[in-house]
Amino acid sequence: MLDLERIAKLLTTRELGRSISYYPFTESTNDDLWELLDQGLAEQGHVVVTDDQRYGRGRKGRRWYSTPGKSVPFSILLLPEIGVTKLGLISLAAGVAVADGLRSFGIPAGLKWPNDVLVSRRKLGGILIESRLADEGPIVVAGVGVNVNETSEDFPKELRPTVTSALIEKGEELERELVLARLLDRLEEILAGDLAAVPQLWLERCEHLGHKIGFNNEGEQLQGKFTGVDDQGHGLVQRGRRTYVVTAGDLEWPEA
Repeated sequence: MLDLERIAKLLTTRELGRSISYYPFTESTNDDLWELLDQGLAEQGHVVVTDDQRYGRGRKGRRWYSTPGKSVPFSILLLPEIGVTKLGLISLAAGVAVADGLRSFGIPAGLKWPNDVLVSRRKLGGILIESRLADEGPIVVAGVGVNVNETSEDFPKELRPTVTSALIEKGEELERELVLARLLDRLEEILAGDLAAVPQLWLERCEHLGHKIGFNNEGEQLQGKFTGVDDQGHGLVQRGRRTYVVTAGDLEWPEA
C-alpha cells in the first residue's frame, strides 16, 4: 500500500498533493476526483491515488493497463488561470513533469505528442486531461499513469513489445511514494512559471521532432514532418510548403 505520510514528507510543494485521497482499488481516479469535487471535498492540488486502478482510461476511451501495487495511477485537480484555448498546455506540462521526474532517477524518458511518455519508443506513462468550464474559469482533472515496478511478465502479452517500466529501464525498483512526490514537485514548479515557456520545454523532450510521422484522426490521415507545437499545444506538421495544425489524433511514428 502507498504510504500517505511518506508522500507528505517527501513533497516540497505548496499546493499539489497537500491533500490526498487514497483508494486501495478503484475503477478510475479521474472519476473519483470529479466525484469529490462535486461533493465539495476537493480543491486546487487535491490528488486521488490508488494501488489498483481497474478501468483507467486513456485517450478516446481506451483502457490504461495498471499493475496492482506496482504502478502509480493518480489524478490531480487543477484550477489554471488560463483560457480554454490554452488547456492543451496543461497536458504538455504534465508530460514534461513526468519525463523530468523519471529523468531524476536516471531513466531517459522522452515525450510523444500529445500525451505519451516513452523510453526507446516504448510507453512508460500516459496522461489524460479532462476539463469543465465553470463561471470562474476552467477546471481540470489531470490523470497520470506511470509504470514503475512492473516486470515484462506483469504486462499482457500483446502489450509487452510496446510498453516498459522504470524497473525494466533502471534495473532496480523505485519507491513509488518518491516517484509520485517528484512528479508533483516538478509539475507545481512548471505551473508556477510562465506557461508560455511550456511548448519549448516539451519540444526539448520530444522524441520525434523533425521526424516523418503520420496522424490518424477518426479516418482522416495526414503524413509529413513533425516540426513542433504551437502556443496552444497543438501539433505542427509540415507537408511540402504547407504547415498543418493538428488538434487531435493518433501519431504514428514509423521506423526510420
